[in-house]
Amino acid sequence: MKRFLALSCALALTFSTTVCAAETVVPAKDFPILDKLAEAVDKSIPEYTSNAVCEMDGVDDVATIAQGDGCVLDGQQSGATFIVDKVDVGAIRYAQNQADAVGGKMLTVVEVTAPGVDIVNAVVPFTVEGVKAGDTVSVFKAVEGVWQAVEVTAVADESVTIKVDSAGIFTFIK
Repeated sequence: MKRFLALSCALALTFSTTVCAAETVVPAKDFPILDKLAEAVDKSIPEYTSNAVCEMDGVDDVATIAQGDGCVLDGQQSGATFIVDKVDVGAIRYAQNQADAVGGKMLTVVEVTAPGVDIVNAVVPFTVEGVKAGDTVSVFKAVEGVWQAVEVTAVADESVTIKVDSAGIFTFIK
């Protein structure tokens, strides 16, 4: 088993294909309309043309979210890292509809992944802006076009802890 792990690590280091993205400066003369539109909303052209959405019409006060400390995998404390990414417009509208359906307000919607981590039976704390101890927070995960309730194990000031069984798109609703 040790040899297998050593070989896997060696192959990963040898054949990895790291992708580094740098913000490309697009000359305004090439896309004058994009430059004006981006400037009007105080963004660079790459930010303005990105399909990841952080602000849009009808979405106000989206809470900042990140993984908190103290992740537990299969009952054991873990240093696993869960990646929290922005989602596209469709996912935001989908999450807003779910919030309306349950009579709440969408705090945020994000895609959660954990590369290299077996997520089965994970209990993951998330730092969620604007949440207070005692708040009623519901979390749903999009599974094949249907929102499924996720067990919320704790709500504290600026923190929501949930049970996660796989990666996916999650919405937090207050």
